[in-house]
Amino acid sequence: MEGIMIGKQRRLQRLLVGPQQRCLLVALDHAAWLGPVKGIDCPTSIVRKVLAGGANALLMGPGFTRAVEDVLHPSTAVVLRVSLTPGLAPEATQEAPLATAETALRLDADAVAVSVWFGRGGELAVMRYLGELLEQCDRFGMPVLAEMMPPPDKAYDPDAIAHAARIGFEAGADIVKTNYCGQVESFRHVIKSVPVPILVAGGPSNGEGDEESLQLVREVVEAGAAGIAFGRRIWQSPHPDLLVRKISAVLFASESGSA
Repeated sequence: MEGIMIGKQRRLQRLLVGPQQRCLLVALDHAAWLGPVKGIDCPTSIVRKVLAGGANALLMGPGFTRAVEDVLHPSTAVVLRVSLTPGLAPEATQEAPLATAETALRLDADAVAVSVWFGRGGELAVMRYLGELLEQCDRFGMPVLAEMMPPPDKAYDPDAIAHAARIGFEAGADIVKTNYCGQVESFRHVIKSVPVPILVAGGPSNGEGDEESLQLVREVVEAGAAGIAFGRRIWQSPHPDLLVRKISAVLFASESGSA
C-alpha cells in the first residue's frame, strides 16, 4: 500500500508543479466529438508546439497518446482521457467508458480524466462509472481528474459550478476541472467549496484573440485556481507555442518573483 501511495504522489508531482502546485494542461482530446479539426489534425505537430511553449501536462485519448509517445518530454505529465462522447452519436448525453486504470498504467499516464455533464440526462449511470473508475485507480495509485460540468442553463452560475465541483470531490477525485463563472470573487467561493485543486476549462474563445485567454488565466490565478485546462483556445491560436509561453508566464509568475 505504501508503494502505491508513493507512486500516486509522484504522478501528482508531475501534474501539479512548483511551490504553488500549479498546472498548465493543454487539452488535446476534442477530435472524437469535433472531428479532426485544424489545430489537432496532426498530433505530433501540436504537441511539439505546446511543449516548446512550456505546457507541463497534456490531456489525450489512448490513440493520441500512442501517436505522440516519441515527442513527449520526460517531465511531461500525461492525463489519459478514459471516456468520450463520439460526435457521430447524436443521442449520446454522457461520455462512454473507453479505457481503464490499467490502460493508463500501460501508457505510463500520470492521471486519468472522466467527465460528468449535469443537466443532460444519464448522470446516475456516469456517476456509477466514475465510482468504479475511482476504485480501480485507488488500487493502482492512479490520480483521477474529474471534469464536473454544471447544467447548460447554469454553465456560469457560481453556485451550480461549486455544487458540480463539490460532487467530484465527494466522489473522491484528486483534481477537479470545471467552468470559470466570470468573476474573481464569485470563483473564490467555488475554490473554497472544493478542498482539492481546481483546473479551469477554457471552452471556445469569444473571438477576442489571445489576450482574452490571458486575462482569463490572470483572473483564475487571482481567485486561487491550481491552473488551467485549455484546448481550443490554445490549438486554434495562430501561434500555440507563443500563447502557451505567455500563459506559463502568468500562471507561474508569482513563483519566479515577478508577480
